[in-house]
Amino acid sequence: MKTRIAVFLLLVPVALLAQAPRDISKDYKETCDRLVCQCGCNEQLSVCAMQNCSSATPMRAEIRERLSNAESVEKIVQSFVDRFGKKVLSAPTTQGFDLTAWIMPFMILCLGLVVVGWIVVKMVHPAPEVGTTAAAVDPRVEKELRDFEEES
Repeated sequence: MKTRIAVFLLLVPVALLAQAPRDISKDYKETCDRLVCQCGCNEQLSVCAMQNCSSATPMRAEIRERLSNAESVEKIVQSFVDRFGKKVLSAPTTQGFDLTAWIMPFMILCLGLVVVGWIVVKMVHPAPEVGTTAAAVDPRVEKELRDFEEES
């Protein structure tokens, strides 16, 4: 009898936890951060401050409803991308041509550093000026110049 009571007392909290409403606030914030409001403000859905926004309000309601129905964040975001296109994403994907949006800023930074480094090296070690060093003159040329000067 005691073992039945002990098992019952252990299973009751587990059953209550299974029926407790799921906390969707973390998933809600993540989903809203990944999407852009479509009203034209170009803000993330989580920070669009327009009251009664014609885009943000229904999108947020849909996200809450779908999260409460235990849909995943990825599935919800993908459904918005299917409906609105990639413009609804707050950051480009890391696949295909969109990967250039992540790579190019670093490539341009590296190229700029190389150019600045090259300019600094050229400023610190300037090339010798042409004509300042005495060139070795052929003795035959000197003889002809003296002969020419004597004739004149």
